Amino acid sequence: MKELQFYALIISRLAQKYLLKQKLLTLTILGLLALILIAKQANFIIIRPAVSEGIIGIYTNQNLPSPVTNLLSEGLITLDQTGKPLPNLVSGWQVNNDATIYTLKLKDNLTWNDGTPVRSSEIIFHIPNVKTEHPDDRTIVFKLDDSFSPFPSLLTQPIFKGDTRIGVGKYNIFQAEQSRNILSKITLTPRDNAGRNLPTISIRFYPDEKAAKTAFSLGEIDSLIGIPEDKSQKNVSQKKLTTKDKLTAIFYNTKDKILSDKNLRKALSFETPSIPSEEKAKGPIHLSSWAFNPDLREYLDSPPLAKNYLEKANLGDNSTITLTTTPQLAELGEKIISAWKNLGIDAVLRVESGVPQNFQALLFTATIPADPDQYSLWHSTQNSTNISQYSSPRADKDLEDGRKTSDPEKRKEKYTDFQRVILEDAPATFLYFPGTNVIYRTRVEKDLDQALKLQFPASEPS
Repeated sequence: MKELQFYALIISRLAQKYLLKQKLLTLTILGLLALILIAKQANFIIIRPAVSEGIIGIYTNQNLPSPVTNLLSEGLITLDQTGKPLPNLVSGWQVNNDATIYTLKLKDNLTWNDGTPVRSSEIIFHIPNVKTEHPDDRTIVFKLDDSFSPFPSLLTQPIFKGDTRIGVGKYNIFQAEQSRNILSKITLTPRDNAGRNLPTISIRFYPDEKAAKTAFSLGEIDSLIGIPEDKSQKNVSQKKLTTKDKLTAIFYNTKDKILSDKNLRKALSFETPSIPSEEKAKGPIHLSSWAFNPDLREYLDSPPLAKNYLEKANLGDNSTITLTTTPQLAELGEKIISAWKNLGIDAVLRVESGVPQNFQALLFTATIPADPDQYSLWHSTQNSTNISQYSSPRADKDLEDGRKTSDPEKRKEKYTDFQRVILEDAPATFLYFPGTNVIYRTRVEKDLDQALKLQFPASEPS
């Protein structure tokens, strides 16, 4: 009441001073103030903090990036820290003996963010060679053409109601700004029962790193996600989120007349420097994975071993090795070239904007699946995705068997051997699993952390 009297006194004096229609003005504003105070007292109004983020990329409402979709919804299945699938929006699932039929049961009382019950037929999946059936409102049956034990890991993607952006997550889209179907900004607000402390999140999209950095410097956004570490930024904080879906490596063209020599590839691997600021890779599978082989031999930073293997290699005179990379990895490429030259190898760096079809060695960041199944990257039949053109009957068999059986122990046995084989053949030098770098103003750290936990659920700040 004292608050109301105070505001009334101020308004009355202003009205007298400017000769306004005192009664009408005073009554109108007093009424508005009374409504605000009553609503505030009754907890009708929640004053939320706000976070503004910047993301680099061109997106539409149909292809929103995961930092947005993860706020809007969740997957039927989630993964633990080792990558094992666990029920999330389902009570569980059953799989037949040959891993071609998966039957999932939705949890009881599951609702969309618009308040309507979630029905199995409303959940749409676009997975090649997979048929979907809905025997009842709570059951989804996936029928696969071939055995595929990694299938549950594909169901971690956020679900939506039909073709809408109505999900089951903690946030809803409040407003989307776009030009010619290209998003420029999207604002998300927490759903009513999501908790009082969650911030409102506005995300702006920028076509390139330069535009994003300029916007951050001008104060248009308080945080910027997914840019390289930048020590030149003043009065800002930075953090790196560890992620497991990307692998930076040097892929060797195993069909090249020089790099077809396994001993030479090993020599290059042992001579290549490690990257202390990144999470070191010991092979193609992440160290935290349930399928990781802890007995792998380590490469990198071992010049004596590099010399031993170089002596075994058939490197002819006047042989040159060209390392190709993208502008983002050019600085690292220079360090690698310098190390190879120390070994006595004539090496040059070539920087290209895209991924070339022809190369000797390629420094590249590849996307890898959450499941240890890396069939597309290493199986000899995968001509369009097997970057190194790697061919090994033993590795092929491990990859084939690993995706056919649903027995976790048998799968682990196959992937343990696969890692051993690929490290011995060295079709690539595995460098690190790159994190997602975030720069931000310190004042928003607490609220930003809440947002990032939802946007990158499998990540941890490093």
